[in-house]
Amino acid sequence: MAFLQDSDPIFRDYIIKHSLPQIYKALLAGLCISCPEDPLHFIEEKILSILQDQDFEIVWHTFIDKDKQISSLAGGIVNYIFGYPEDSLNLSHLLEKAYTCYHTNLTKMCFTGWKSYIWQKKMKAARLLERMEEAEIYHTQRRIKLAFIKWTAWVQFQKQRWKDAERKLQKVQESVHCRKIITAWHHVVQDAKRTKEYFKKLERDMKESQNLDIPQGDGQDKLSLLPNRLYLKIFQSLGVRDLLKCAQVCQSWKAITQISSLWTEIDFSPESSWITDQMVERILRLHRVYVISVNLCGCSMVQRLSFRRISTFTFICLATFIFCFVNLINILNTFIFKGQCRNLQELDLSECPTVNDENMKMILEGCQSLLGLNLACTHIANATIKVLGSRCCVMLRSLNLAYCVHFSDKGLQYLTTGTGCRRLRHLNLSGCSQITVDGFTCIAETCNSLQQIVLNDLPTLTDICVQVLVSRCRMLTGISLLDSTNLSDAAFKAVAEVIDLTKILIEGNDVITDSSVKALCRSCRKLSELHLSCCPRVTDACFKTLGNLTKLCNLNISGCFKVTDMGLHYITEGPSAGQLRELDLSYCLKITDLSLRRITQKCISLTNLALCFCENLTDNGFECLDKCSSLISLDISGCKIHDKGLATLGANPSLRKLTAAECVFITDIGIKMFCRLCQRLELLDVCQCVRLSDRAIKALSFFCRTIATVKIAGCPKMTDAAVKYLTRAGHFLRELDVSGCSLLTDHTVCFLQCSCLHLRSINMLYCRNISRQAALKLHHRVQRWKHSNDDGPTFWINDS
Repeated sequence: MAFLQDSDPIFRDYIIKHSLPQIYKALLAGLCISCPEDPLHFIEEKILSILQDQDFEIVWHTFIDKDKQISSLAGGIVNYIFGYPEDSLNLSHLLEKAYTCYHTNLTKMCFTGWKSYIWQKKMKAARLLERMEEAEIYHTQRRIKLAFIKWTAWVQFQKQRWKDAERKLQKVQESVHCRKIITAWHHVVQDAKRTKEYFKKLERDMKESQNLDIPQGDGQDKLSLLPNRLYLKIFQSLGVRDLLKCAQVCQSWKAITQISSLWTEIDFSPESSWITDQMVERILRLHRVYVISVNLCGCSMVQRLSFRRISTFTFICLATFIFCFVNLINILNTFIFKGQCRNLQELDLSECPTVNDENMKMILEGCQSLLGLNLACTHIANATIKVLGSRCCVMLRSLNLAYCVHFSDKGLQYLTTGTGCRRLRHLNLSGCSQITVDGFTCIAETCNSLQQIVLNDLPTLTDICVQVLVSRCRMLTGISLLDSTNLSDAAFKAVAEVIDLTKILIEGNDVITDSSVKALCRSCRKLSELHLSCCPRVTDACFKTLGNLTKLCNLNISGCFKVTDMGLHYITEGPSAGQLRELDLSYCLKITDLSLRRITQKCISLTNLALCFCENLTDNGFECLDKCSSLISLDISGCKIHDKGLATLGANPSLRKLTAAECVFITDIGIKMFCRLCQRLELLDVCQCVRLSDRAIKALSFFCRTIATVKIAGCPKMTDAAVKYLTRAGHFLRELDVSGCSLLTDHTVCFLQCSCLHLRSINMLYCRNISRQAALKLHHRVQRWKHSNDDGPTFWINDS
C-alpha cells in the first residue's frame, strides 16, 4: 500500500479519516500471527466487533490474542508493508542493532564461560596445593613424633645414668665432708684446750701476783696490793696507749691489763696519730673474744690487715652420725663457731680514708651481729649499700652514712630487694645531697621502723622528700633538719599530721613560720627537745602554743631575733618551765633583764644556759643568775658584762663551766672576784677578752684547783708567766688554747712538758714566738695538737 503516498490527497484523507490503514494493519497482523483456519470468517468477526464499538481504538496488534507474543521486529515489518514512516522504524537500523546485541550477548556468554573455566581450574590447583601442604605437614609431624619418641627414650636413659652418677658422687662427697668435719672438730678441740690452758695459767699468775707478799720497797707497787675491784676501776679509765704501756711495767700489771672487761670497748680514735695497722691487728687478735665495740674514727693508718681481723669468721659444722635400726640414719649437727671479733656489736669507721667497698663487704659478711655501724665521711659506694641490704645486716639497728657522697639512688634500691636494714632504728644521711625523691622512697619502704633520722646539711631536701619519708615511717620520734633550707611549712605540717615526735631540730630555715611551730606543738604533745636556731620568721605568736607543752626539756631559739620578753613569758609560765634543763637564747637581741629574772624564778632545773650576744642584757640581769642553784654551764659570749656582774655569777655554787669569749669589759679584777667565789670551776673560756693579763690566770690557778679546760686565745697580754701559773697549780689540766697569744715563747712548751701530765689537747696557732721545734715536743704527748707561726686573724689584731 505504498502507492497511497503518491495518490490523490482526497482519497488519502478519506482513508486516513476512516482509519483504514490501521484496520488493514490490525487485520493483517492478526492473520499473520494467529493463522486462523478460516481467514474470511476471522476478518468478518473482527469487522463486526469494530462496528459494534465505534470508540474502539485500533492499533496494529489489536486483533492479536493476548497469549500470542509478537516482537517489535514484526511490528516494524507490518509498518513497512503499509508504508507509514511516522509509525514504523528503520528496518536496517534495527537489524544492525539486533546484530550488535546478538554479538554482544554471544561475546558475554563466551567470556563468562571462559572465566568460569579459568576459576574452576584455579580452584582445582588451589585444592591440590592445599592437599599437598597438608600432606607435607602430616609427614613432618610424623617424623618429629618419631624423633621425639627416640629423644625421650634417650633422655630417660641419660637421666638414669646421671642419677646413678649423682648417687655415687653424693656418697663420695659425704665421706669427704665427714672427714673434713672431723678434722676441723679436732682442730677446734685442740684450740679450745690451748685456750683453756692459757686462761688457767693466766688465773694462776694473777693469784700468785695477788698472794705474793713482798714488802714495800722490794719492787712491789702499791697498786697491785689493792683489791681487784679498785685496781680494775683504775685501769678502766686508761686508754689503749696507757694500757699497752702498763703491760710492760711488770707481770702483775700485765696480768691486770689482760682482764677481759678492759677490752670489751676499744677506742683507737684518740690514738689515731700513731696507731698502726699491725698494732690494731695484734690487739684484736689477743682480745677478739671479748670485743663488743671498736672505734677506729680517723685512723688513717689502718689497712686491710685490721679489717680482715675484724671480719674473719669461720663456720664449722660437725655432723655426728648415729646408726639406728631398720637402716635409719639420724644426723646430729653441732655448730661450732671459731671467729675473730664474733661478738662485735658496734663499729665506728668514720673518717677512715682506707675504707672502701671491698673492705666493707669483707667486714659485713664476717660480723653479722653488728648493731651499730658508723661510716661517716668514707668512700663507700653502691656496692656497700648492696651488702647492707643483704641478709648479713639483719640485726643492724643504727647506721651512719653522713657525707658519703659516692652512693646514689640506685644503691638505695638494693635495700628494697634484700632483708637487711629492716630493723633500723637510727639513720644519719647528713650531707648526702645526691639522694633524690626516689632514694627517700626506697628508704621509706625498707626502713619503716625508723625512730631517729638525721638529715642535716641537705640543701637539696624538698617538701616532697619529707612527705614521702613520714608517710611510711610512722614510728619516728626524732628528726634533725639542720641547714635544710628549702623546707617550707608544708613539710612540717605533713610531719605534724602523721607522726608524734619527741625531738625535732631545725636550723637555718628562712621559710618556716609560726604556723609550722604551732602545728608541731599541737600534734606532738610529748615533745621534749625543740631546736629552732636561725629561723628569723619565728615570732612571739608561736610561743603561746609552745608554752603548753608539758615535757619540754631542751629549747634552742638562738638566732630568732624577733623573739621578745613576751615570748619567753609564755615559756616560763608554762607547765614545762620547772623541768626545762637546757635553754639557748643566743642572738635574741630583744631579750632583756626581765627575762633573766623570770628564768631564775621559774626554771628551777636549768643546767645549761646560753646568752651569746644578747646586747640588751646588763649586770643587773646577770646578778639574778646566782640564785639559779642548778646551773652548771653558762655561755655569755659577746655580752656587755662588767666585773661586777661577773663577780656576782661566782656566787652560784653549782656553776662548773663559764664561756665569756669576746666580753671586752672584763678585767683581771673581775676574774679574780669570780674565781674566789667559784672554786669548783672546770672550764673557763675567755678568748678575745683583750683586757685580761697574767694576773687573771694567776687568780684562776690559785683558787680553781680543779680547772681542766682553759681557753685564752686572742688575749694579747698573756705571757709565759700565765702558763707557768697554770701548770704549777692546774694538775688536772687537759685542754689548753693559747692561740693568738703572741707574747708566749718556747718557755711555755717547757712548762707544759714538765707539769701537765694529763694534757690531751693543745692549740698554739698564731704564736709567732713559739718555734716549731719546741712545739713538736708536745705532739706525741697529746691527742690533739695544733701549731702555727702565722699572723693572727685581722679582727684579733684590731681588738688588740
